[in-house]
Amino acid sequence: MGQVYLGVSPADRKVAVKVIRPELAATPQFRARFAREVDAARQVGGFHTAQVVDADPDAESPWLVTAFIPGPTLQQVVTDDGPLAPQAVLRLGAGLAEGLAAIHRCGLIHRDLKPGNVIMAEDGPRIIDFGIVHAPGAETMTHTGAVIGTYAYMSPEQIRADPVTPAGDVFALGSVLAFAATGRSPFDATTVPAIIHRVTSEPPRLDGLDGSLYALVTACLAKAPADRPSTADVLARLSVVGPGSPPGVLARAVPPVPGTPPAVPPAVSAKPLPRRALLLGGAAAATAVAVPAYIFRPKSGKKKSASKSASSAAPSSAPDPTKPVARLAGHTGSIDCLAFGPDGRTLASGGYDNTLRLWDAATGRAITTYKGHTSNVMSVAYTPDSQALFTGGFDKTLRRWDLRTGAPLDVAASYDGEFDSVNCLAFSPDGTALAVGVGSRVEIVDPATGRSRATLTGHTGSMNHVAFGPDGKTVASVAADTGRHGTVRLWAADTGRLLKTFTADAEKNFSSVVFSPDGRTIAGAGPGVRLWDLSTGRPTATLTDRHSYVLTAAYRPGRAVIAGAGGNREPEARDITGKTISLWDLSTGRVASTLTGTMPDSNLTTSVSALAFSPDGSTLAASLNLAGVSKESDTSVQLWKLR
Repeated sequence: MGQVYLGVSPADRKVAVKVIRPELAATPQFRARFAREVDAARQVGGFHTAQVVDADPDAESPWLVTAFIPGPTLQQVVTDDGPLAPQAVLRLGAGLAEGLAAIHRCGLIHRDLKPGNVIMAEDGPRIIDFGIVHAPGAETMTHTGAVIGTYAYMSPEQIRADPVTPAGDVFALGSVLAFAATGRSPFDATTVPAIIHRVTSEPPRLDGLDGSLYALVTACLAKAPADRPSTADVLARLSVVGPGSPPGVLARAVPPVPGTPPAVPPAVSAKPLPRRALLLGGAAAATAVAVPAYIFRPKSGKKKSASKSASSAAPSSAPDPTKPVARLAGHTGSIDCLAFGPDGRTLASGGYDNTLRLWDAATGRAITTYKGHTSNVMSVAYTPDSQALFTGGFDKTLRRWDLRTGAPLDVAASYDGEFDSVNCLAFSPDGTALAVGVGSRVEIVDPATGRSRATLTGHTGSMNHVAFGPDGKTVASVAADTGRHGTVRLWAADTGRLLKTFTADAEKNFSSVVFSPDGRTIAGAGPGVRLWDLSTGRPTATLTDRHSYVLTAAYRPGRAVIAGAGGNREPEARDITGKTISLWDLSTGRVASTLTGTMPDSNLTTSVSALAFSPDGSTLAASLNLAGVSKESDTSVQLWKLR
């Protein structure tokens, strides 16, 4: 929904500031959801969550301010330091049950309790993120039959989109406690359909649990809501963990992580600030839980290593931030398109081996492979609600895939022109329109029916890239047009009317086009990265580096940074510029850092054909390909963790 910042109040108290993303602020559904989150957090308040300080759901950029709770999430604790000791898990369970009881007393159901939504504060756990909280009997905020939440921690009835009750939160509590004790969800699997099947039809995997903890978690994970204990029952079972019990959780200060900058204290204002005023940006614009103050260790004090994917295991020495942290291999043809899911949990890649692959964005582990296209997969786009993926191919089809079941839904549309390959896709922010680059035109398609609402014509060559503006009212496109000048075209999304043309005095066309997150600037990548002011149409900057041609570019969310990559297309041996990515600082127009991919020693030319940032801007994904790809080692998706 938004970005979270660390800020300070006028009295110099640390606060967490959540601001809705600009492209969602204009959407009534998201405003209503945000207002509901604010109302729910205010109702619960107290010790069990981060207390609301102030909020304005009706502002142009809606925001919510809560007390800042220092500490990592449970997900971070277990990933970094291993599972908790049994006694610590029981104490965690008591704290979470108490928090859920407070939520339920307000007539609310959280619906998304998971390790990432539990902050391990020094004085006890806090439940955060009320974005999908539900009040039984209230009008639903989603379409009938829609499923929202996190599958590995959902109850069976929530997956089936049946009416939810507080018992659903108790089921999630059982899964969270199992994760804390074992380092994995009790329904963990490599594909979404497998997770769904385990939650709804199989017993949980509780290896490593015994005694009272095993009995408690088993009771919470009963398939039937009526068979689960209430939060009061859970607290009664945990009453044996009283003041006389030995401490189950030990805290220690964490030294700075190698390769990361030290924590910067929030800026302090010398003047009284007006009501609701907060210091954002600059030194204060760190994510609220980016620098954990404490880490919680097992009772024994011996550090347990959480299992990690081989592709993402970190070396013992300080990592080189310019090198990738993971290399995802599996495609046997060039990878031409990438997209992160809106929640940042998954990454999709499409390749010239006719497949679409889904990866776990945190571990780099392969989740599943979708097969259906009969030729190259050239474009991919998630629906904004994370329920489906759309892909376009050289086989002239637009296909839709169900992320809940892993099954192809249908061929959403097919085209019969001689050059009608589906080269590029882009969703409007509200998900009601899909821009499809077909041949030398753009079709504005209804994603529910596959029918075209408007056709944008004017380009003379095959479409290279399309993008929706943050407000959803405009569409930008670039193509391999004939003529001497590269052009970017701006269209009205509803009527297809051409609004503006941005021209560069260059012989090469643009390969991709991106809007700045605030919608004020448009950028075309090709002969460098050219930036124009959208309101005036005037060029504002040209970003250049060692690449003779920039194939792809992307704005980094939350930062004034553009990433660009490509390569010299001449067949030079081990072309170093072909596997590098530049990060331009837009305040200076200069390259702030250069990332270098890892490729086999080869005399073939390397290129980066696609870039994608995770929604929070912390991870960059790039597809690296060698010319003449014939095996898995010649092509890969690589991930960088950014400071």
